[in-house]
Amino acid sequence: MSNSYWQALVDRQEGFTNFTPELHAALREAKVAILGAGGNGAVAELLLRAGFCRFIIIDPDVIEDTNLNRLPFSRKSIGKPKADAWKEFLESINPDCDVAAYHKGITRHDGEWLKKLLDGVDLIFLGTTDVEANLVSGRVAFELGIRMIIGPASSGSCIVSTFTHDNNLSLEKLAGFGTESIPLESIDYASLLQQYMKAMAFPGRRNNVTAKAWEGMRSRTLAARSCGIFVRLTNAAMAFEGVKNIAVLRGLPLERTQVVAIPEVQVFDPWSGSAYRFNILTGEIGIPNWLTGDIAWNANKE
Repeated sequence: MSNSYWQALVDRQEGFTNFTPELHAALREAKVAILGAGGNGAVAELLLRAGFCRFIIIDPDVIEDTNLNRLPFSRKSIGKPKADAWKEFLESINPDCDVAAYHKGITRHDGEWLKKLLDGVDLIFLGTTDVEANLVSGRVAFELGIRMIIGPASSGSCIVSTFTHDNNLSLEKLAGFGTESIPLESIDYASLLQQYMKAMAFPGRRNNVTAKAWEGMRSRTLAARSCGIFVRLTNAAMAFEGVKNIAVLRGLPLERTQVVAIPEVQVFDPWSGSAYRFNILTGEIGIPNWLTGDIAWNANKE
C-alpha cells in the first residue's frame, strides 16, 4: 500500500494528545467492518480521514434522495447500492485504501457467513436500525470477541459506546432478550422490537422528537429519523471511540480519555448542551468533571 495519500490525511492531526506516529501506524493496519452504511455508516469517511485504510462495508439498500441530508454523496449517486457508493467515495479520497463492499442485508441465516467474513476484523461499527441485523451482528461479534461500537443516530443526540465483551455482556443480554441459547434462525425478531427500543431509550431521548415521531419509530410505521447535524455528532464520537479502541487493542497509552464501554454509554444532548454518561443496566446518570474526568453517579429521576 502506498504511503503518500495516507500520510497527507494524518499529517495535521499529529500533535493532538494520543495521535502519535505509533497510533497512526496502528490505525493504518487495523481492519474495520461497517454493518449498515446509512447515517451511522458515514463514520467510514471520518475513519478514513483519521488514518484507517481497511474496510468491510455491508448494506442492503440503495441511495435515495432523502439520504443526501446526511451522506456525502450527490444526486448522481441516487440508485446506487450504498455499499458500492461508499467504496467509490472512500477510494476517491485515498485510492490506496482497501474496501470490500457487500450489497446485502444481514439476516438470521447469515450467522456463519458473517462469522467467516469478520474473522480477523479489529472493530465492528453497527449502523443498522433493523433488530434482526443488530442481533445477528451482535451475536457474531460476541462469539468472535470483536469489539463493536454503537451509536443510534436516530436519537437526535450523540450516544456512543463499545461492546468490549470484557464483562461478558452481549447485545442480547443488555437488551434482556433472553435469546442467547436460541439458534438465530428460530428467534422471533418482531417480538423483540419494543425491548430493543427500551434498551436504547436513554434519558432525554424521547424529548428530541415529537410524540408522533417517537411512536412511529417504536412501531416501525415511520422510518428512523435522521438529521445530518445530529448524525455527524454521532459519527465523530464513534470514530473517536474507534481510535481509542485501537490504541487499547495495540497496547498504546491513552491520556485524558478512555474507551466508553457497555453498559455505560456516553451522551451529548445538543438541545441542552449537556454531556453525561448513562448506565443502561442501573439507570444511573454520570456527570463528568471537565477538568479531572472523574464521574459523579446519580440516580435517574426522569
